[in-house]
Amino acid sequence: MDKRQFLTAAAAALAATPALAQRKPGTDDLGRRGVEKPKPLPRRKARTTQMFLVPPSWPNAISVEPGKGFWVQEQRHDGAPEKAWLLDFKTGKVLHTVTTKSKNTSGGVWGGGYLWSGANGISIKNHPNPPVNGIFQTDMNSEQVSWRQIPFGPKDDGGASHGVAWDNGKLWVHSNRLAAIIRLDPKSWQVDWLIPITHDTPRLHGITYDNGSIWQVCGAQNPDVIGYEGYTPGLVRYDVKTSKAVEFVDFVPGSCDIHDVTVINGQLYGVDAGEHPGWPIEKKYERPGFPHLNSPSGGYVFKIDLV
Repeated sequence: MDKRQFLTAAAAALAATPALAQRKPGTDDLGRRGVEKPKPLPRRKARTTQMFLVPPSWPNAISVEPGKGFWVQEQRHDGAPEKAWLLDFKTGKVLHTVTTKSKNTSGGVWGGGYLWSGANGISIKNHPNPPVNGIFQTDMNSEQVSWRQIPFGPKDDGGASHGVAWDNGKLWVHSNRLAAIIRLDPKSWQVDWLIPITHDTPRLHGITYDNGSIWQVCGAQNPDVIGYEGYTPGLVRYDVKTSKAVEFVDFVPGSCDIHDVTVINGQLYGVDAGEHPGWPIEKKYERPGFPHLNSPSGGYVFKIDLV
């Protein structure tokens, strides 16, 4: 057998080897492919309609108590007690008020007869060390039932949260430190699900659960136009089963800025704290009784319609 015959026979033998014979184009010996660039997520548009103003505050959390109304929770930076208001669905009339011990509440929800508040205490002026972070549980008489840290972190500071949602007896929490949305049993405080947050948008905030999906507030700033006029607010939707982001929603120009989101029978609603990080205070947006605001929709509850 000469050299050419030897190489031809060897090539035939290798081709007959099962692992190589079954190899698909673009894979290695173990069937692995290279990293493929993911396809861009589909995008939809939405418009917003202002409904009513909340009591003077920076409202940074909204949720629903079925058959009763919207719960809106305020954030503060001075460490003073923070309030939550039950508001009539149509008029915004205050039906009930609860005071919590949460600090700089950023996202919260009503669930199981309690208010759950996500503390972002590192934003409090002259905050203690460690700051007041975690999830506060408060009853309807303003009595604190529990204060627990977000799991998988230091015992005394599991980090801040920018979103809390209720899901048939379970609690969803957006953990800033974990860069994930986790599902907790509110009694055992055990985690049974995790959704990694998307990195395809520069800003993420409040969340709500919607029939197998998680909606999360997002948005992007035009670096050449700082403030409301250069910002595009929106939402990203995750599929709980796959734990993946599946679509983006961009609000049309002139829409309300959004800090938290909730849903009633498929209809989305939002609230604008009126205090957007990095934006200048605008005198033209001031309104009587409210703290300084930097968006025209600051303090409003609004409806979100997909278009």
